[in-house]
Amino acid sequence: MAGPFPLRQPDDPHALAALEVLVCQGVVGVAENGAVWLPQSRVVHRAAPFLTQHLVIVLDSGAIVGNMHEAYARIRVDEEAFGVFVAGPSKTADIEQILVIGAHGPRSLTVLLVPSPRGSVG
Repeated sequence: MAGPFPLRQPDDPHALAALEVLVCQGVVGVAENGAVWLPQSRVVHRAAPFLTQHLVIVLDSGAIVGNMHEAYARIRVDEEAFGVFVAGPSKTADIEQILVIGAHGPRSLTVLLVPSPRGSVG
C-alpha cells in the first residue's frame, strides 16, 4: 500500500511479538460472513495477522462478493504459500467458561472500505 507516510515493517519476525496495529490490504471480502481473504503477499509475515493486537484491513469496495463460493472462485490458492480468511477478533471461553477476546489472534478487527476506481470491478 502506498500513502503519504511510510509504514514501518519489522525486519525480524521476533519483533512481531510487540506488534500493536497491523494495516494490510485484503483481496476479497465476503458479505455473508464478513470474512476477508488475506494472502501472504499482502502481510509483512504470515504470523502478523494473528500476533497483532489490532488488525486493520483496507478493502476495495468492488472486491466484495456474496458468499464463500464466489470468494473461492476469485482467489488463487495455488499462487500463494499461505492465506487466511479473517472474520473478526478471536475469542474463546475454554478456560473456566470465561470469555476472553483476542486469545488466539487480534483483539479488534477494522475493515476500511475504499471506493473502487471508476470502471473497475473487484
